Amino acid sequence: MRIALLSDLHGNLPATEAVFADIRRRGADTIWCLGDLVGKGPSSAETFDLAWQNCDIILRGNWDEGVALRQFSPNDQFYYDQLGEDRMHRLDALPLEYHTWLSGRYVRLIHGRPTMPMLQPTYDEEEQLGWLFEPDFDTVIYGDIHHTALRPLHRNRILCSLGSVGNGLRVPMAQYAMLTCAPGREKAGFDIQFIYLHYDVERAVRDAENACGLPKREAYIQEIRTGVYGRSTQGG
Repeated sequence: MRIALLSDLHGNLPATEAVFADIRRRGADTIWCLGDLVGKGPSSAETFDLAWQNCDIILRGNWDEGVALRQFSPNDQFYYDQLGEDRMHRLDALPLEYHTWLSGRYVRLIHGRPTMPMLQPTYDEEEQLGWLFEPDFDTVIYGDIHHTALRPLHRNRILCSLGSVGNGLRVPMAQYAMLTCAPGREKAGFDIQFIYLHYDVERAVRDAENACGLPKREAYIQEIRTGVYGRSTQGG
């Protein structure tokens, strides 16, 4: 079984289109999205629709919740107008978590925040990460930190961060993962492959430049061009 795992599309249509095309080429059996479809980029409605059409599981991210509930900035009216009430209701109704058995591992999938009280990187001390595995998970997969990471922990635990489709940091490419495994509780191989995909970044820049009223436009352009975080507030 091949599961495409992606997160943090963030309204970047060229990156999202490139990732779904690559997933089709590789022949995934199912596509699971761990949230943050919207915000930051100029094409939240289009990326939402693509995810809704192509993903078998979609979780709610901090931006999905923040935009849906109008929790962030007064300047975010741009996103509300673009998405419309129906999409915003659907964002708010997305589940926060998905739990499943794969290759004999009990897997917890979350976005990060709002399940995490604060953004927690994979390199924190093990004692700080233990709560993610409670009560009895041995694998946790999440997004939110916008760069890929795979960390084995004591007691046969695995922590995996998927990176970001539309707002990849450190490596400014579209990032996602392919998990090859077997469904169920029987032990089998558990192979996680990180994929870094070139896409038309300058088209994404032009989309941002042409989007009247896009909040924090220059920070977003800096991030997708360089992979260097450009915002002083409201991370992820």
